[in-house]
This record gives sequence, structure tokens and C-alpha cells, in this order.
Amino acid sequence: MARSRLQLPEIPANSALTDRSGGRGMISQEAYESIRTAILNCSFTPGMALSELAVSEELGVSRAPVRDAFRRLVGEGLLEVTPQRGTFVTRLSRARIEDAIFVREAIECLAAELACEAPLAERKRLHEVLERQIAASDQKDFGGHLKADEDLHYQILVLARHPHAWNPLMLARTGMNRIRHIAIPELGGNRIAIEQHRQLVRAIVAGDRAKARETMLLHIRSPLRFVDAICERYPAYFVQE
Repeated sequence: MARSRLQLPEIPANSALTDRSGGRGMISQEAYESIRTAILNCSFTPGMALSELAVSEELGVSRAPVRDAFRRLVGEGLLEVTPQRGTFVTRLSRARIEDAIFVREAIECLAAELACEAPLAERKRLHEVLERQIAASDQKDFGGHLKADEDLHYQILVLARHPHAWNPLMLARTGMNRIRHIAIPELGGNRIAIEQHRQLVRAIVAGDRAKARETMLLHIRSPLRFVDAICERYPAYFVQE
């Protein structure tokens, strides 16, 4: 019986995976980004077993860059290694999602307030990012929708004059991205996010610190409403807590 092929994100023709002149470091980075994307968009579903050999064959590379990528993804909590069993995509955990929300609240609620003090011309640029997200959602480009989402939250940190807070924030957001990828097509999470972003941008542009904080808090906590629905549909995606 033939082994079914893994569903990896499409790799650009000019990437390091097809151009070996970039060296192992570049190939490892491309492998890492491709596997990470497949995990975050649930092409690699929570709990799915992965092997270095299968993934390296799918990517058309040696096992070494895939091994490097696996090591990094274990460090990010997206893969886990079980002795005598293998490597698996980490299952979703309500406790970890709540921890991620805790971190996001600590950083982003204050950032939303501080962003209100930035020059008005800079605050108004948030409208451009929001319009890009709306356009992507209208075209059912959910990857573009989520990319614009990240851009908007990053720009708020920039307005708050704390862009370097993005790295620890990204670790927290990573823990929630898979919930959002499932919730968008199945539960209409994109429409809810856009409406919340409209209110958030409106508050920041208006310089309303209290409203910006309140709206950001509501927005950060909103994925919790999807967790129970997703767990009911896909119980195997979650750890038993």
C-alpha cells in the first residue's frame, strides 16, 4: 500500500529548497518555515505523527535540515518528541491557550493605550493595514487575513514605541494561531476579528486610551469562545486536561 503524501505548503520555485547554492543554513530555514506554516494552518493536524524521512522526501532535501527544523519547532512547543514512539505535532491545550492570553493581555493592553499617544498621522496608518485585512477576508484569502492581523498588532507595538516586545509576543500568539486557523473557515472567526479591529483602530486613532484598552482586552480573549466548539468537533486535537 502506497504511503500517502504529506500536505506541505507550496514552496516557491526560487526558494533555497530548490536552489542548493544557498547552503545548508538557508535550506534549513526554508524547511523550518514550511513545516511551521503547515503546523500553524493545521495542514499538519494536532497529534499527527511526523518523521524526518517522510518530510525530507516531501521537501526534496536531506534529513539534516529537517532535523534542524524539528529541533527548533520542539523548542517553540509546536512539536513534541515521545521516547520510543516518535515526533508528533503538539496537541492543543486550553491551559496553554489561557497562558498565551495572559501574556498577550500584559503586553498588548498597555500597548494599545500607549499607541493613543503617537502622532495622529502615524495612528491613521492603521487604517491601511485594516483595509488590507478586510480585502483578504473578502477574497477568502485566510492566510492573507492572518498576515494582516499580525501586521496590525505589530504596528500597534510600533506606535507604542515598544517594537522589540514583538518577539515574546509572537511566542504567545503562536499558541493561539492554530485555533484561529480552524475558527476562520468553520466558525466565522475572521468576521469577528475584523469588527473588533475596526473598533480598536477607531479608538486608537481617536486617542481614547480607555476604549483602546477595553477593546484590545475583548479582542485578545475572544478566541476562548471558539475553543469549546473546536474541541467538540475535533476532540483528538486536544490534550486531556
